[in-house]
Amino acid sequence: MLYENPLNTLDGKAYFYQDLSFKKILDFFKTILENDTIYHNNPFIFYRDLNEPLVTIDDLRVNYDDLRVNYDDLRVNYDDLRINYEHLLQNASPLLELSQNTTFKIYRKVYQKSLPLLRAIRRWVKKLGL
Repeated sequence: MLYENPLNTLDGKAYFYQDLSFKKILDFFKTILENDTIYHNNPFIFYRDLNEPLVTIDDLRVNYDDLRVNYDDLRVNYDDLRINYEHLLQNASPLLELSQNTTFKIYRKVYQKSLPLLRAIRRWVKKLGL
């Protein structure tokens, strides 16, 4: 079996282990393919065997399935929000136009009613020289 960390330090320099052979490398890859697991190197535990998996493929599949379900739920919620937004916008558009027209009419009427007063104020300001 291949060592967990193929590099060894000797006198501060990195060296490969002396008993690392081609057959051990092939056995290592064969073990990986047969066990259907993902291996990792934990720097806090140097004596652990390579056969201890970080995550099994089944766990990854379950997590992926959960993520897929969550994504599908989010997509459905987004589609619902989009439909609600379009529905609200469709219903609100006539009201917005009406309110804009009404507001414009109100401001125009106020301006027209106050126009004589504004003219009188302008004349008064010119007369006083302000």
